[in-house]
Amino acid sequence: MIRRSAWLLLAACICLAGAGPVAAKEARPAKGEAHEAAKLPDPLTRDSIRELVSRLSDAEVRALLIKQLDRAALPAAPKKADDMAAMAQTTSAEFAQMRERANAIAASAADIQDVLGQVAARIADPFEPGHLWLVAGGILVMFLAGGGAEFAFGYLSRGAERRFDERPAEGLAAGAVRFTLRAGIGLAHLAIFALGALALFMLVWQGHAATRFLVVVALSAVLGVRLFTLVLRLLLEPRMPRLRLLPFDDRAARLLYWGGARLAIVYAAVRTAALLLERFGAPADPILLIRVLGASLFLALILDTVWKIRIDVASLIRGSGEAGHLRRLLADLWPALATAYLAALYLSALNDLLLDRPETGNAPILSIVLLLALPLVDMLLCRILAAVMLRPATPGEAPPAPTIADSFEPVLHRAIHIVVLVAGFLVIADLWDLNLFAIAERGVGSRVTSALLGIAITTLLAWVLWEVARTAIDQRMTAEAVPIDRPASRLRTLLPLLRMTLQVTILIMAILSILAALGINIVPLLAGASVVGVAIGFGSQTLVRDIVSGAFFLMDDAFRLGEYIEVGDAKGTVEKIGVRAVILRHHRGALNVLPYGEIKRLRNTSRDWMIMKLEFRLTYDTDLKKVKQIVKKIGAEIAADPELSRDLIEPLKSQGVTAAEDSALIVRVKYMANPAGGGAYTIRREAYARIIKAFAEAGIKFASRQVTVNVPAGAAMSAAAAAGAAAAAGDDGKPG
Repeated sequence: MIRRSAWLLLAACICLAGAGPVAAKEARPAKGEAHEAAKLPDPLTRDSIRELVSRLSDAEVRALLIKQLDRAALPAAPKKADDMAAMAQTTSAEFAQMRERANAIAASAADIQDVLGQVAARIADPFEPGHLWLVAGGILVMFLAGGGAEFAFGYLSRGAERRFDERPAEGLAAGAVRFTLRAGIGLAHLAIFALGALALFMLVWQGHAATRFLVVVALSAVLGVRLFTLVLRLLLEPRMPRLRLLPFDDRAARLLYWGGARLAIVYAAVRTAALLLERFGAPADPILLIRVLGASLFLALILDTVWKIRIDVASLIRGSGEAGHLRRLLADLWPALATAYLAALYLSALNDLLLDRPETGNAPILSIVLLLALPLVDMLLCRILAAVMLRPATPGEAPPAPTIADSFEPVLHRAIHIVVLVAGFLVIADLWDLNLFAIAERGVGSRVTSALLGIAITTLLAWVLWEVARTAIDQRMTAEAVPIDRPASRLRTLLPLLRMTLQVTILIMAILSILAALGINIVPLLAGASVVGVAIGFGSQTLVRDIVSGAFFLMDDAFRLGEYIEVGDAKGTVEKIGVRAVILRHHRGALNVLPYGEIKRLRNTSRDWMIMKLEFRLTYDTDLKKVKQIVKKIGAEIAADPELSRDLIEPLKSQGVTAAEDSALIVRVKYMANPAGGGAYTIRREAYARIIKAFAEAGIKFASRQVTVNVPAGAAMSAAAAAGAAAAAGDDGKPG
């Protein structure tokens, strides 16, 4: 918003010349006279009062006094019809007065030359009227002397100023120092100019009071114009874009600078003329004519500047990203809105001038200044925030990568916009003497409307707190992110629960604070909530057991997101951790929902490390020394593989023969690996494949399972004879 409204600063000191403010006042009913009590004696004398009091008790006296005071406090109820008629009559009278005064001011234009002549004669008194030309020449020489002194100062310091302007200033501190020094140098130029001019004036001044007043007014006007243009130059810097504080291009900066300069000149000229005419006894109508003409010229010039830079300001309002509907609408309508606001101020000031209303303040001028200052303050705070969060890159280094703090910048920007907007709205209402809450209390829902400020502050603080907390948690979760095949860290596991807890807590606290702001006693609500909580606790013991057990499981770091756990006959990867249950995804796709209270024993196979053992059944004639060499070689190959070694903690090694069966020797191989992401099982598959291939190449055979049957010798001969007979019968082709 700041960037969009920089042009408005041009009107801060150049408002309507001499225009009085319009103060919004609330009508206050007059207090009525005390009515006589119905029970009071008539006529009311000292004796009758004493006689009445002697007959009444203390309670009756107090009741009579309260009744009489209540009647005295009641204002007289006006009649609605009379009020409407009085309002219409007042409006008609005001219009007539405005028309009459406007005609008088217009008629005074014919006498303006005579009025100026009379004022000139009073200024020159006791000298001849030609004395004014001498004074004007003296003022011109005085300004030339001040300009010469300033030129000499600039000539002596221009080398240092040039080096200072060309020196790069990165960061908030360096930029603030350079801006402060540039402002100090500009003020030094003005001071040298003023001292040079005043020195010459003091040398030639002969004690003429009118001349002194004229010189002081002229010097003040020139210094005021130059001070305002100095502020414009510091903000816009039309010749050096890199020193420009406001984000305008060269064309818009030049338009704003020269537009502001001409507005300052018009304001100073009109204000000086009106001040001199008032000082030296000019009639009121010519003074008002000059002020009205000056205000009209001022309005025309500022509107000309507004419509010339409307495209540049609209582009700043839309921003560099995708603009929302409201921002696009504001970018399209801002010149019309500014024109309507300035025209309303002009008409309001003109109304005060024509009705001879007393000037009670500078609400129109200060409201314009505030509307200009609010965007500038917003932009300044946003730039300070950006400078604080930005880590400048050293020479020759790439720009710094976005940090976690960068994500807070949009949130804090929105908070700054809201705070500045709300503060500006309240200050503007105070400038115009508008007690919004007092007005609201006169209608329906006074308790609600009177607490709007507290509700707004509570809502704003709750929103800012939640946005900051949510952004911090999201950024930390992003920083703790791991590949999809890896289990999450403990912090990544607990952060979603923390975010949900904070959200509920902030919401409940905000609701309770809003209820308290509305005047509702929240102590019974807290007590009732406690009773309900106890009732729910007794009635839902299983739920409480699940929640408490889950809290202890998480505190013990029993499992994390992405880890593979086994709970009884349920097993799978931890996919979600809730308040009362953990959800497991089985490797075949099924979901298991396990309440924490039902977990008696938990097995986590994904934590820290795991040892994998491979068994091989080899024949009894196997060369075990060769087996050990093969395993050692394959272990070295796997350790050298970059894809496999990242999950390998200890390499493959042979444990030798661990068992001997009837037909085989059991040889075991083991290794230690990281269980996360299934890398241990990938190593197992690769180890099996390579060992089997190496055994085949080395002639090492795997043992097959065999069953040995022992047959006696006689039984073996009978079986052989029977087999021969059966073969003979088969050869004859007859059944045996």
